[in-house]
Amino acid sequence: MEKLIVVGEKFTDFARRHENVLTVNEFERFVWSGELAGVDKIVIGQGVQLDDISRTICIIRQHYPDTMRQIVNLQDLYYQNNRDHQRLVHKRKKANILITSPEKRDEDSYCARLILQDASELLCDHQTGQHIQGMVLIEAARQTIIATTEKFLLAEAGVAMAEKYFTLSSLQVAFSCFVFPLPVTIVLNVVSRKSSAHGRFTCECSVGFDQTGTRKAEVGFSFSVYDLNYITRKECEQAAQCHQHYLVSIEQGGRG
Repeated sequence: MEKLIVVGEKFTDFARRHENVLTVNEFERFVWSGELAGVDKIVIGQGVQLDDISRTICIIRQHYPDTMRQIVNLQDLYYQNNRDHQRLVHKRKKANILITSPEKRDEDSYCARLILQDASELLCDHQTGQHIQGMVLIEAARQTIIATTEKFLLAEAGVAMAEKYFTLSSLQVAFSCFVFPLPVTIVLNVVSRKSSAHGRFTCECSVGFDQTGTRKAEVGFSFSVYDLNYITRKECEQAAQCHQHYLVSIEQGGRG
């Protein structure tokens, strides 16, 4: 029996070079050809959008209903069209959602899965080679800390804010191997967390990207969460100060 991996059109090079890998369009043609009966497992890789593959899924559901159970991670794609999840990762366009909803593993560890879409803002310009670009992983890590904080960390710290603002203090990135358009597990480990009396929450954590049992990249973050009204006042103060300093520098013949 055959196993298939389905990837987005942006990863055509990866599909072309490896057996049992089809792009979304190739997968649709494969299903229409009637060859699906010989497949015992279908894995959704990266670049796949639910809106693009839904027609093929409908065909499978209608003509090969038993095969639906063989699509091992189809449920992950439904987060792409979930409005509540879109708000959780702070994205206005659903195509830019990169992760599933985080799940708690133990006291200081949480996990999610990568669900990169072909229409993502990070792939719109170009996709080079077979691997996933590093900036995709950095943005996925950022979404992971935001979603995990929104879903778990603030409540666990007893912090409640009507409107909140995330600020990044530091960022460290380490890449050890290429990450390819196959399933990726994202693991967030909290190093330290602290909440203050006036509601500020600070956290230091690491976000790792695991594929085929190997840690391929890791992003370290230090960040804070503030009440939106507080941080807006601070931003206005600093903006006014920067503006005035710039005007003075121009008067003195500088360029700022």
